[in-house]
Amino acid sequence: MASESSEQILQYVDAHCHLHDHRIAQDVPGIVQRAAATGVTCMVTCATMEENFGPTATLARQYLAIVPCYGIHPWFLDSLSPGWQQVLGDRVATEVCGIGETGLDFMDKNADRDLQMEVFTGHLSLARDLERPVNIHIRKAWDPFVRLLKKTGPLKTPGLVHSFSGSADMVKLLLRYNLYISFSGSVTRPGAKKVVKALKAVPGDRILLETDTPDIYPSVSDPDPHGLNEPKNLPAIAQIAAARAGVPVPDFVRQAYANALEIFAPIIPTDSSGRRC
Repeated sequence: MASESSEQILQYVDAHCHLHDHRIAQDVPGIVQRAAATGVTCMVTCATMEENFGPTATLARQYLAIVPCYGIHPWFLDSLSPGWQQVLGDRVATEVCGIGETGLDFMDKNADRDLQMEVFTGHLSLARDLERPVNIHIRKAWDPFVRLLKKTGPLKTPGLVHSFSGSADMVKLLLRYNLYISFSGSVTRPGAKKVVKALKAVPGDRILLETDTPDIYPSVSDPDPHGLNEPKNLPAIAQIAAARAGVPVPDFVRQAYANALEIFAPIIPTDSSGRRC
């Protein structure tokens, strides 16, 4: 009976979160413990600027379940140091890690789009050169993103577009460039018709799940009164996403977990027995 029950335990990888965030940094021990209790065995935590590269690295050293990524988020380009490329390159070259969060965000009409393209292209080049998975943010910039992909070609190592907000038609195009599609709590929103349509367009072997902790709290029946998301909520996101995709929850979760192990295989640490996550 014990072996049968253990086979029923579902496991999850949170493909994108920010455990260094000052709003939750003091509670990371509890966050990791609560995540493990719900089957979330691995959390890919993304730095967003040079300032939080160090804290992200520290978390990864402290917890086997935390997998680091380093990048410059398009919102924080004003934080760039003159030598940011060297800082990022040295960090990634000497650590077992991914790249990101990086990308394009043209929501703000005053954003420096040329600088965003330059910085993002630098991240993609680094990911290609060092063969690391890249965690990508795209908002209101799908056409420039596609043009860049057509110019650079498919990613050498798979990457992901996090908290996907594009169209179902866009999914088909992105798959050609060796990208996975990750869905966050936004897929749980009652009115998330566009996101759900996109979810249904993604082949099962390209779907990932994330929380984007501490943001995008999912629409659940018992929300945290403080409104701060955390990886323990990933199973709730998965249940709603599976229902909206029309796939049995166990099948959906196991496939998303296998996908995460596939994309993050180069950077997920192993324990003393050689087991990942």
